Amino acid sequence: MTTVSSDRPRPDARTRRGSTRAGRLLGALLVLVCMVSGLSGVSPAAASPTDAAFNSSTGMLNVDYAKYMSKHDIVYNRPTTEPKHGLTVGNGRTGAMAWQNNGFNMQVSGVDTSQQTAFGAGLLNLSTTPAMDSGYSTFQQRLSLYDGTLTTKYDNNRTVTVMGKPNSEVMGIHVEDSRSGVSAINLDLSLWDVAGLGNSGDVPNIETWRTVSTYADSTGAGISRGQADPQNFGYTLGATVEGAAYTARVVDGRKVRLSITPDSSYTIWFTASTRLNAPSHNSLAEAKRALAEVKATGYTSTNNSYLNWWHAFWQKSFVQYSNGSREADYMENVYYLSTYMIAAAGYGNYPAHFINGVFRATGDATKWSNAYWFWNQRDIYNSFLASNHTDLMAGFNKLYSRNFDALKAYTKTRYNVDGIWVPETMGWDGNARGTVNSDFTNNIWSTGTEAAYNMYLQYTYTNDTNYLRDTAYPFMREVAKFYQAKLSFNSSTGKYYVATSHAHETYWNVPNAITDLAAVRLLFPLAIKASNQLGQDASLRPQWQNILDNLIAYPSDTNANTYLPHTPPIAQTRNNENVAAELIWPYDLTGIGYPDQQKAINTWNVRPFPYGNVWANDAIQAARLGLGNQTLQGLKTMLQKYQNYPNGMTSNTNGVFEYLGVHLAATNESLLQSYNDKIRVFPAVPTDSSFVGKFSLLAKGGFMVSSEREAGEVKYVGVKSQFGNAARVVNPWGTQEVRVRRTSDNAIVTTSSSAEITFNTGANQVYVVERTAKPLSSYSQTQLTGTANQGMKSLSGTSSTLGSNGTADPMVNNTALTYDSNWHLTNSRGYGDFNDDTHHSTTVDAVASYTFNGTGIQYLSERNGDMGTVDVYLDNVFQATVNLRADGARQVQQVVWQKQGLSSGSHTIRIVNRSTSVGMVDALRVTP
Repeated sequence: MTTVSSDRPRPDARTRRGSTRAGRLLGALLVLVCMVSGLSGVSPAAASPTDAAFNSSTGMLNVDYAKYMSKHDIVYNRPTTEPKHGLTVGNGRTGAMAWQNNGFNMQVSGVDTSQQTAFGAGLLNLSTTPAMDSGYSTFQQRLSLYDGTLTTKYDNNRTVTVMGKPNSEVMGIHVEDSRSGVSAINLDLSLWDVAGLGNSGDVPNIETWRTVSTYADSTGAGISRGQADPQNFGYTLGATVEGAAYTARVVDGRKVRLSITPDSSYTIWFTASTRLNAPSHNSLAEAKRALAEVKATGYTSTNNSYLNWWHAFWQKSFVQYSNGSREADYMENVYYLSTYMIAAAGYGNYPAHFINGVFRATGDATKWSNAYWFWNQRDIYNSFLASNHTDLMAGFNKLYSRNFDALKAYTKTRYNVDGIWVPETMGWDGNARGTVNSDFTNNIWSTGTEAAYNMYLQYTYTNDTNYLRDTAYPFMREVAKFYQAKLSFNSSTGKYYVATSHAHETYWNVPNAITDLAAVRLLFPLAIKASNQLGQDASLRPQWQNILDNLIAYPSDTNANTYLPHTPPIAQTRNNENVAAELIWPYDLTGIGYPDQQKAINTWNVRPFPYGNVWANDAIQAARLGLGNQTLQGLKTMLQKYQNYPNGMTSNTNGVFEYLGVHLAATNESLLQSYNDKIRVFPAVPTDSSFVGKFSLLAKGGFMVSSEREAGEVKYVGVKSQFGNAARVVNPWGTQEVRVRRTSDNAIVTTSSSAEITFNTGANQVYVVERTAKPLSSYSQTQLTGTANQGMKSLSGTSSTLGSNGTADPMVNNTALTYDSNWHLTNSRGYGDFNDDTHHSTTVDAVASYTFNGTGIQYLSERNGDMGTVDVYLDNVFQATVNLRADGARQVQQVVWQKQGLSSGSHTIRIVNRSTSVGMVDALRVTP
């Protein structure tokens, strides 16, 4: 995760990177406001402090999930021809992005198709004569999160539904087309030109990935690649048809076609079958078998199973995060969309890669991806314990536990230490090439503790003692042994210290990196506890305890007001990471109620790189510190910077899914915290009186916790105990008297006015912590529901949108353009640019381009004394040389060139920098 400042290129390509409206309006005025804000008239239910949705039987909130989640559907009311804006659909192991261009198009990807999912699986194009996407008056494409389906409707006579076989490598396209006169239907599977494929996957033999084979027979047609990969990756992208006759043929060396006899209803099944998961690593045979099986099962049965799978997934937890200005509602929408996009790639043999996932539309081209970078992967996965999807976290943890032997052997070779060191940038097989070959990462030690801690957390949420004994503790022990061997001892002070290591990628070869000291203080007590619980390694416990008792203090500034990343003097900054704030999250060593909470807040407040990159976890840390307003603003800031496309995705060149994962974790942590074994509800919600928060989330110890907060009032705390552990709940009403009631018989378990309430529980029993003066029974019962979204949503004060309306937004932010590698994004400029960001270049002939539909275009930029000239082309025809230089004060959002009166249709603007002075793009304004 090497990054540098976002306004300059990264130094090492291999190691990488670089007025709210208060209140609620009624009736027609509310509808008008919603339409203006792009929220399609779908309003949240009015705050009702007199009702509650807790179901005492299930121990969770009473939610009509189908209706509630439908308000979060992503809806396009006009076709997108831009692949990077394509909507995303996946089944846990295979996914696709879909767009319209000469038919219905998708790029298919699979989690296990190649190392780190570096290479895409191929393109799919469904075309008809006459064209499916012609001759219609109404269009709507809907990503239904609850169903996990992507449905495209043209008028009332054409519907294309993308779905899949649950948690498999098979997906389907079901077509209902009642038009008369359809004379031809073709399904093409193809690959881009792979001759110049680069080795972004760190594969042992790139030539096998440039070698393509095809098949076409009575079973269908397909393309295979990577068939000789010595690590048993590789795949076959194949397809067949149910419900209509077809013929198959090979078009050329990288395209096959199914010609389908026109029918009013048929299903195309396709698969990205992997060698890794196929018997005898034969992906071709597996593709044919899997397609034959799903075809025999049939669309109706498979689709029902698929719907049931996603429905069960969503019913594991629930989050409502809303307010009167609708900003929080947008955050809630992103929460559910992010959960879907990560889960749609979360059930492979290997984890969803933080950049590649299963959603992209760029062929094999990927942002650097030669390994799993733990710093980034943790953002993707660490929210899923609280959201009760422990199986997703288990998949991430397995990447490290399955490489136990390899990591232990490599640690011995590199350090001559009997223990485990985990490379920050690790290949699927545990290799450390990406770490040891990079000055940014070669001396980072702390990753092992994070990996071990995640395994221990999996145990604490699942109560799986077998996992603790067989997997988590052995890994914890070996990482502790590594640190035990690597720590230095000062005999004059009697203190253990770290002589030299990296404080992550930002401070190289420094003494007492705070991340290493935190790693020891986090891991050693847990290793001692687990060792004692399991009755193992009794001789190691006193050694570990001695280190804990005599470990040097965290580095601090002169006045001890803030933590420092390492012992001073502070080394040269090599990256933009807020290292000292790691104590807050993910190391879980400080937060609300801790003696050093204010010091941690001070450290967070003066962090050197606020929201400085796509993986910035500032908002999570704000939540852990109880900073509710900052948490909400942090979520908004991250979306303003990085959620650039209407499908929820980013144009950022350093990452893809990290900011979505951060969004999930920050939201969860603002509603429920249990990291220190205390259940604390609504610890970091905004002070906005219109804020409404409701949730059912999982706490450590296996407690499903539900609560509701409206009009500044917490109504109750519901606790379903899965395993019968003792529960410890922070009193959300301060010192008001509360009682704990068991719902099965209404027995009062305990009554207390303490700041914390501890009570024993029975397995599968439900308890309610309620005020004695205002118990849950004083609230009327309700069910949470919603109305289906029908259009685009916008985040006020930003260019971030979800979905599209029938008419395009005339303003196009600079992040939507396509740039070559010589352009650089700058955020949070503070000058008044549209969305507060721009792209700039100082490289001659650097190119930016954008394709739009309309009759006119305006190009907006700053003008300033340090700026130069750019050439503007329209549809490949030179238009003008534009001088961006201006003396005096900086000018912003200037229309520096425009063209009107174009023929209605598609056009492309190209902006070419012509000097070593600054060339810039702020935004475009399109005339429909």
